[in-house]
Amino acid sequence: MVMYFFLTAVCLVFAYFVNTAYRREGAYVGDKKINTSLPTRQETVNRLMLVSIFLVLFGLSALRYGIGNDYWTYRYEFLDIHRADTKISFEIGFQLFVRIMQFIVGVDNYIPIFAVISFFTCLFFVKGIYDTADYFVLSFFIFMANGFYFMSFSNVRYYFVLALVIYSMKYLFKRRFIPFCLIICFAAFFHMTALLVIPAYIVAYFLKWSKRTIWIIPAAALLLIFGRIPIRRLLFVFYPYYEGDKILDVATYSWVNIAKCAAILILALVFYKKCIRGDAKAETFFNLNLFALLLYTCATYVPELSRVCYYLIVSQVFLVPTVLMKIENRVLKRILTCGVFAAYLGYFIKFLIQGYDPVIAILPYFSWAFI
Repeated sequence: MVMYFFLTAVCLVFAYFVNTAYRREGAYVGDKKINTSLPTRQETVNRLMLVSIFLVLFGLSALRYGIGNDYWTYRYEFLDIHRADTKISFEIGFQLFVRIMQFIVGVDNYIPIFAVISFFTCLFFVKGIYDTADYFVLSFFIFMANGFYFMSFSNVRYYFVLALVIYSMKYLFKRRFIPFCLIICFAAFFHMTALLVIPAYIVAYFLKWSKRTIWIIPAAALLLIFGRIPIRRLLFVFYPYYEGDKILDVATYSWVNIAKCAAILILALVFYKKCIRGDAKAETFFNLNLFALLLYTCATYVPELSRVCYYLIVSQVFLVPTVLMKIENRVLKRILTCGVFAAYLGYFIKFLIQGYDPVIAILPYFSWAFI
């Protein structure tokens, strides 16, 4: 656990020097044309720090051995993919990836398979956060404190897809909807739940709140509560093996996530007019957080609800820093920033303590390099 704290702190030091607010101002300085093909000093610093963060995250993930609650399960399912005599629930994209890797490195050489998917997961996490964050260091801290990176040691398919979703956000905000949808469709070949991102994110992007639209909130809550049967039937069309599963198909309340969504919603509502309204990114992230709260409270019957909601609550990584950054009162900004930092630090500590739980199994850390 100490190592995780230390490496997170190291990455935060690197993240501190990343300036996502920095932009070139024009193509001329006086009468002299700027060569925009060359990186500026700040851009060079940004790239160096981002590469450093990536190397730390990728190294820790790629060197792990037996870490994650389904590490060994994946190993045996890799063998099932090779034999092709057992029904596999993995999507075709992941099966194809595993077969290609087995052709290159050998049938039961699973360590390189985990390393390659760790490479792309960490790459899209870092690049996605950098492309979208207004306040990189705080966004990166919230990302790490939420456990998104460390949980990628388990459920490797899902967190690879989550990384792709974060990376795709920049295309949504540039209104380049075709590349956005293509990335999500590609992600769906690794985890079909990614398809939910397209309607959820597009609705969140275009939905604007006013007296004429506020009725949507209670209507959505009622739809989720009373639409239990048709919603479950639709879900089981895509994931039939979830139905009746003693582990996956269980209704549970995630009180911690409900509390986080509610607290962030209150913070956002207090500063909505000054910090969110009129900002397309902030409004989208506000809506996604609201959607997650509705699902967590009104759709507990959805199997593996957290996997659905993580596509939505990852918006908190960007929403909270955006709100704090735009608060004009410096004293209030510092107080709230310290409060947010303390809250997430407490959550991070709690998360790491639970890392010894077999359900999570990210601690203790073992590496194949020392076996």
